[in-house]
Amino acid sequence: MFVFIEKGNMKKYLLNLSLLIITAFYGCDNKELPVKLDIDGSKYFSGTFKSVNSDNLTGTVSLDISNRYYICSTNLPYGRGAGKLELNDITINFIDTLFYVVPALYGPTCVLSGQYNYEFKGLNLKIWKEMSEGSIVYDLKLTKTN
Repeated sequence: MFVFIEKGNMKKYLLNLSLLIITAFYGCDNKELPVKLDIDGSKYFSGTFKSVNSDNLTGTVSLDISNRYYICSTNLPYGRGAGKLELNDITINFIDTLFYVVPALYGPTCVLSGQYNYEFKGLNLKIWKEMSEGSIVYDLKLTKTN
């Protein structure tokens, strides 16, 4: 393919071509922007968690959200929580209303309870909390909505 350009229009052509290349190179960003998580309605997430502290625990977790309430479970013994959700732009508060008498030998359950930071991009929900004794991160994926 040949393009014939008049002698006087060469600068204009090169400027337009440069702008087109710059726009194509920098304008195509496939990164998904975080959005506020909608807690009205039903959503089901599943994924993993990892704690970075003296225990260094990893495991699986599920989170079921329905009209500002949640049920959470992990693969650890007594790893179940449920209650009400409160949300703002960057934090989510899990107000756990389940109460178990947990024997001391079982240790942590890593159930979502308390206030966490979160980021929701596309189908991915990341929830994390920094604590004095370490941190915990939940990497979840939206698997079902109603």
